[in-house]
Formats: sequence, structure tokens, C-alpha cells
Amino acid sequence: MRPQSEPFPAGVGVAPFDALHPGLIVRAFGVDYGHVRPPEGGDLYVTRYGWPYAAQLLPANWYADKWYVERGERLPGATGTVYHVATRPVGGRTADLVVKFSRMAQDVPIEVASTFPSDIPLDQLALARVNSPLEEFGLVMELRRGAYGPPGVRILTQRPLAIYAPPDEYQLWELGRNQGHFQAHRRLLAEDQEHAAKAIELDMRRLYVLLYGWIKGRDAEEYFLEGEVGEDDLRRLTLRVIAELGRKGFRVLDSKPKHFILRKPHGSGRLLHLHDGQLAYGLVDFEFLQRTPEHQKQFKAWRRRTYWNMLSRGSRIPAAEFPTDLEPVEVFGVPYVYGSSPDGGKVWVVGGDPGLFDFFLPDRWRRTPRIKLSLGNEVYKTRTRDSLYVTYRRSRVGIRPRIDPLVERDKRVREHGFNSPFEEVAIAERLRQMGIRTTHPRAICRTGHLSAKASFMRDRRRFEDRAANLVTGRDREPILSPDYDYYTIWDYYQGVDPEPGTGGAWSGAADLERLLGDGVIDESACSGMVERTHRRLLAIGLTGGRLEQHEIVLSLDRQGRPLLDAAGEPLVTLCVDALTAYESDLLDERKYRDLMTGVEERLKAVDCEILNLSGSHLLLSMDPDGRFHLDERGEIVATLCNFELIRGLYRPFR
Repeated sequence: MRPQSEPFPAGVGVAPFDALHPGLIVRAFGVDYGHVRPPEGGDLYVTRYGWPYAAQLLPANWYADKWYVERGERLPGATGTVYHVATRPVGGRTADLVVKFSRMAQDVPIEVASTFPSDIPLDQLALARVNSPLEEFGLVMELRRGAYGPPGVRILTQRPLAIYAPPDEYQLWELGRNQGHFQAHRRLLAEDQEHAAKAIELDMRRLYVLLYGWIKGRDAEEYFLEGEVGEDDLRRLTLRVIAELGRKGFRVLDSKPKHFILRKPHGSGRLLHLHDGQLAYGLVDFEFLQRTPEHQKQFKAWRRRTYWNMLSRGSRIPAAEFPTDLEPVEVFGVPYVYGSSPDGGKVWVVGGDPGLFDFFLPDRWRRTPRIKLSLGNEVYKTRTRDSLYVTYRRSRVGIRPRIDPLVERDKRVREHGFNSPFEEVAIAERLRQMGIRTTHPRAICRTGHLSAKASFMRDRRRFEDRAANLVTGRDREPILSPDYDYYTIWDYYQGVDPEPGTGGAWSGAADLERLLGDGVIDESACSGMVERTHRRLLAIGLTGGRLEQHEIVLSLDRQGRPLLDAAGEPLVTLCVDALTAYESDLLDERKYRDLMTGVEERLKAVDCEILNLSGSHLLLSMDPDGRFHLDERGEIVATLCNFELIRGLYRPFR
């Protein structure tokens, strides 16, 4: 629900912002707004900068009867619909505004000239999206505060005054919005306001108009075309703006001279310069304002903490509190948050917290660099756009196992067939409840595009078996369809079971990448640790490729400091699968067989069996000298990571 508010009181804007009744204050992305309902309807959110002009910002004084069109000027060369207008006078005073209609959730391409000096990769430009109005104001306010970067650099911008959402509703085609993009904006806002007493909710069918204060002057491109700014000066100014923004932790993806406002002091024929002789400028147009990668690291660290905090809560959110596009469902006794992805696919996120949903949308993990982990199957490791390491695999449900029908083990595999992704998740969850270590399932995704299989490959048993199992709620369709591909997403196991704790991702442990990002260790110490660990692994015969920072996990004390061994070195944990350990002579044949037999016996003890057990399915924890972690019985600790051919001995899981 949108927050409730009182009608605009008489004499609004006279009392200071801080004197407003708490019921009129809402907050989003670090910005406080006075929220009021104008007599014309709709919602007006006024910032501290705009509050002294709140009466002038009433829509009756600039929006009604299209005053901004009739009395204003549409800005030439502006991206989108932008006007400069003076409001109707109120109390003998007007406000000089920039009226900008948000292009949120529209597919807006970024056009950058080939001569434009930029180090932004083309793939990042292609994936860029327009900020929502509240995100944009939040970023602009953060830039104006200038807390990040050197204090001596100050960026002058337009003042964000207010956001107005008229009461009229439109069809989506009229607004040109992509529903998936809009839902992402809405969930990001909901996540930001998770603990707010009153929350703003974006409405897909309404316009949003941003009101900025007008900066006097003209843009640098105009002065260039009139010959008052030379080409070299224009290029130097462009490079300087980009550099100064970068030093303050920001970048504008479509930054160009059209966005740099220059001015001449009253009565002067020269452009205004600073004390150091450089041109003074003001910055406008923030649709594509972003934090820089360095600044974004801090933001991503916050996203990671948010993710692990959500997992640590472990409680289900009541269905009544779910966003309208998501719903709680249960499959084989496992709770999920269910919804659609922007590409038309379906997503089931394990657990009951809708805040986790965005972390597993396909664009968060499908388009990031990946490493193939299996010779025969589609199993990949990736770092998501939220800096979470996960493993994802394409489910082989619906594919007939192509193995020898006369070999007893293969015959049993053919009879059982590959588990569905929902069975895999249920099996992993149940085994862990029974005391068997497994990797943690996080989500199931169904593609939005059709994927046909050759007839000789098809195995329809799972689909026919679950034909009557419908997704609870509005979709009412089978959870399994032979016409689509399914992916399961799992935590990437790093040698430590990811049980959330107050220290972050794990209680009492953290990988080097996180410690570096959190400032616990510096770059030099991190590089030294990677190099020393690599040398120790080479000494025991592990000659794999480059060792990554996130693959090295350190044990921490209660203060979050690395624990040291007898030699004064940090205690390091690494992950290796049992087959690799055997091939590298870290496990002899007897220990390898004992390990495999032990896992099979523990599965049988809970009435399960695995039809294709391989050493590659068992993940072991060890130190860089090849010593494996042992349990209380002195046996090597093994974590199971493959569930596509596990079955119940006496009754099926499904």
C-alpha cells in the first residue's frame, strides 16, 4: 500500500521540514520526503530542498492544464521529455523548474559517440537501465553529499526538489514499460524500505515526474557551437567532469557536454572560471547515474550482507505481506517464493522470504562469466552480479539416460531416470535434516523459451507423474513441462558449510575476497596469502590453474580477526573433490574406498541410495598441506553435491 498522508495544510512550506508531522515523512534510498496528497489527486514527494517551495510545487501551479507545455520550453537535445518552466506565482514567488518525465522501465538505448572518451565496457552500456525516480534522487543526493572520495572535490548539480505521480492510470503500451524491468525497480525499492513504518510503492500504470531546480546558464555544447568554447577546451572539460565524478565514486554512462552547464556572471561577457582557472560547471541529467565499480564494491558488500541476513532469519513471511507479483508455494514439503522472470521464465527461490527473489533472477547469474565444472554435464560456477558465488546446473529431467541396459548398475539408473529439480532440492534438504552434509540449494529456474528434445532422448515419466501437481495460485500450471529447460542453483561450496552468522556469510570464517573488501586485510597481504597457498598446494601435487581469492577461506576469532597456526600463518581452508584428491595422491585407494563406502552406508541408514556415486560428487575440506578436516569419529568430512540419481530405498521422495 502507498503510505497515507494528510491533505496539504494551508501555509505549507512555511514551517521547517523538520517540524513536519512524522506521519507525513517517508524515506527511500537515503532521502527524506514530505508526502502529501494534493487536491488534484496523486502523490507528491517533496525533498528538503523543495520544501521551501512546496506551495509552488503543487501540481496546480505547474502541471494542471499543461502549464509546463503552454508556458514552458521543451529543452532541445534533451533525452526524454524535459521542460524548463516557471511555476505560477504563489505568495508573490515562483519556482524555476526542470520538469522531467521518468523513462523508468523503458528500453532506452544509450548512444555514445565514437569520439567520446570513456573506459566503460560496451557490455555494461548494453545492460544499462534508466534509474527509477527514487533511485535517481537517492544517487544525486549521495553525489551532492560527497562523502565518498576526496573532500576537496565538489560536484555542483541541480537540486532535486520533488517527485509527482499524477492520479491517472495508463495502459502499459502507452507508457512503453517493460514489466520485468519495472518489477525489478519495485522490489529494489521494497527491499530498501523493508523496515520502514510507511513505504512508498511504485505503480506500474502511473507517470512519475521529477522536478529539479533550474541551473542558470547554457550547456557546453551550445557554447562550443557558438565558438565561445574551443574543441580542445571542450574535450578537457569532458575528461575533467568524468575524472571528478570518478573520484567521488560515480559515473554517468551517457555523460556529454550537453549535460555540463556553464554560465556567465551577470554583466560579464566571460564564462565563469574557478580560482584555478578552470571552467566552472554544473551537472544535469541523471537517468544513467551510477556508482563506479570501486564505489559499487561497498554497495555490493551491503547486498551480500543483506542476502546472508535474510538467510539467517530463516522465517517465512506471511502470504499477505508478499509483493503482488510473488507468492509462497510448497513443493515436496519445501517452501519456495514463486514468480516470473523478465524473460517470461519461472523462478522458485528456496525459503519463505520474498526479498531473496531478485538475487536469483536469470539476469543476475546467466550473463556473468562462468567456469564449466563437469566434462559431461552442464554444470557451471559463476559470480553473480551481487558478488555471490553459486553453482548452477541444467537439469537432465526428461532425458533418457544413454547407458548400457545390460549392466546392473546402469539398468537401475535407466529404471529410475533423472530426478526433477524439485526432487533434487527436496532430497538435499531432507538429507541435511538427517545429519548428512550437502550443498545448499537456493533456487530453481525454468527458461522462458521453448526447448525441444529429439524423440530418442525423451523420458516423459516425471512429467506424467507430476501432471496433476499444480503451482499454487494464479498460474495453475504443472510445475514440470517437457517444453522448457530447468536449472538448479546451489551455493558454491568453499570448504566451510555456509551457516549464516553475525560475521557475514559464515560464522567464524571468511574468504580472502570478502576480507579484502571489508578492509580486514590489504591488497599486499591478500596477494601474499594467495601466492604462499599456491606454493603449498604445488608442493603436495595439486597443480591446477590460478588460485582465486574467494577459494581461500580463513578461520576468524570472535573479533573477526584471522586465527593463526603454530607457524604464525593464518588457518586456511580449501575445497577439493574426492576424485581430484585421489588422482593427486592425497587419498590412497583404501581411504578413497572407505570414504565412498561410508557415504553409501550413511545414505542407506536414512533409507536412501545413490545410483551413480562418484568421487566428484563428494567435496572435502583441507588445509594447503593436504590435511583433511575430520569429524568427531576421525573420519574425513564429505559434503554431497549431486542429487540427480538419489532415490528412496523403500518409497520415492516424490
